[in-house]
Amino acid sequence: MIGKTCRFLPVLLALLLMAAVSSALADPAIEVTSGSVRMGDYVDVTVTPSREGAQGVIYELSVGEETIFKGEAVTHYTASFRPRVEADHTLTVTVVYGKKDTETASVVVPVSGTAPVQMGPDVVYQQKDGWWKDKKYAIRSVQKAGCALFTLSHALQRMGFTGEDLMPDALAKTYKGFYIEGRGTANESFLRKAGEVYNFITQSELDKSKPSIISCLRRGDYYSFSIVIGHIALADGVSSDGKMIHVVDSAAGATYERIKGASPYYQAEDGTFKAAEKPEDLPGLRWYFESGEYGGAEYWLPIDYCAQRGMRLIRPYWLTMETADGVKGVDVEYFGALVTKVVLNGEAVRVPTADLMWKCVGADSRLVAYVTNLKDAKFTDAEGKTIAGNAKIRYGYMCPVLEVLEDKVYVAWKDKFGYLSLKDVELLETGTDFETGLISINGKTTVAATVRVRQEPKVKAKQMAEWKAGTPVAIVRREEDFFLVEGKGIRAWVEGKYLTIDGKETEWTEAVDGE
Repeated sequence: MIGKTCRFLPVLLALLLMAAVSSALADPAIEVTSGSVRMGDYVDVTVTPSREGAQGVIYELSVGEETIFKGEAVTHYTASFRPRVEADHTLTVTVVYGKKDTETASVVVPVSGTAPVQMGPDVVYQQKDGWWKDKKYAIRSVQKAGCALFTLSHALQRMGFTGEDLMPDALAKTYKGFYIEGRGTANESFLRKAGEVYNFITQSELDKSKPSIISCLRRGDYYSFSIVIGHIALADGVSSDGKMIHVVDSAAGATYERIKGASPYYQAEDGTFKAAEKPEDLPGLRWYFESGEYGGAEYWLPIDYCAQRGMRLIRPYWLTMETADGVKGVDVEYFGALVTKVVLNGEAVRVPTADLMWKCVGADSRLVAYVTNLKDAKFTDAEGKTIAGNAKIRYGYMCPVLEVLEDKVYVAWKDKFGYLSLKDVELLETGTDFETGLISINGKTTVAATVRVRQEPKVKAKQMAEWKAGTPVAIVRREEDFFLVEGKGIRAWVEGKYLTIDGKETEWTEAVDGE
């Protein structure tokens, strides 16, 4: 028995050696994106070692005799790249098991044609994918320093803008002067300048109020914010319960490297939010072997984290009107329920307020807040703090309502946005059927004289303003010898003798009596 075992032992050892050699010579499996590949397409790669014990994989990419990239061993067995030339690409992977124990395989990826430019309301740019490394942004590259550019591009496309001038590299050329070495993009001034072109507004103050952030996102606003030190991303939505903010991040790896006290979340199929504590937990996040970094992603962050960071508003032009050249955003000189003075294409014009368009959340029609508190109305932020430089809106003045809440309204006032208590205002609908007139003296509208307008239909009532002859007004109603008129953004009472309606004098023609 022992003799037979000895005779078979060499054969057994030979078979084991052959199996070991066969295993050592086996190739890893490489899967790449199926179908035709064009310049700019994302090519996803999956490497499957032929045996257990792999310690890492080395990626090498070449075109013809030129090596485009060769890296060190990494533990990412799934990776991606974007071809930048139209030619056959040879991808070689070397799986490392030990210092002298490796296995290598190659695959040829034909690249023909050019992929269309990535655009649309759902685009998420991959800042670190290698495509942008040669695109200049001042003295840096778009890949290295362009997070604010990617964020603006994401916002503009979600607003409905189109065109190659929205691409991050195109924005880099246009706004290169806003890059400051050692600090990055001067985001406030950068957004203000871009807003002049793309009809959106921003504010100097960062929004740190959770109620305000929730309200703004639900109305369709956006935020560009420093999600972590040295990196900017876009907030473009909020969960139904207001606890989570939806984020579009061009370089999620940068966020993961620096985020403190929170982690990104993804939304599961059942609607619940799951923490993605490391990048690999975030569905769909690509890792690029050329840059050695993660690309862009959409995910969620707790509103507590976002608010404490402070968020910079990007508000699509909230007030527009139909013109011969299409719908245009307009600025306001003063606002009324009947007539509003706007600046359109650099020219100030009075238009019926009903011709203007803006979103009034929480109401069935567009509303105007008319201050009826004789002691004026406090103008506050979402936390109830008065807004610097605009602490009050005086009695009689009007401003557009952007949202109606349980006990207050959110309004626009002198390029600021804030809240008024419903106790201090009357909500008016925009009027469509009204008469107009001019302040006049003895029926004359060109004389160098003024008329005092008052809080009540009484000669001795408190004066609200003093209007020149020729001031245009809209007629609200008449009460005996007085008319309630709307002009210069306020409602006030004027004696009928100082008013010409539709080019005709009223029945009062007495001379001015010193008032």
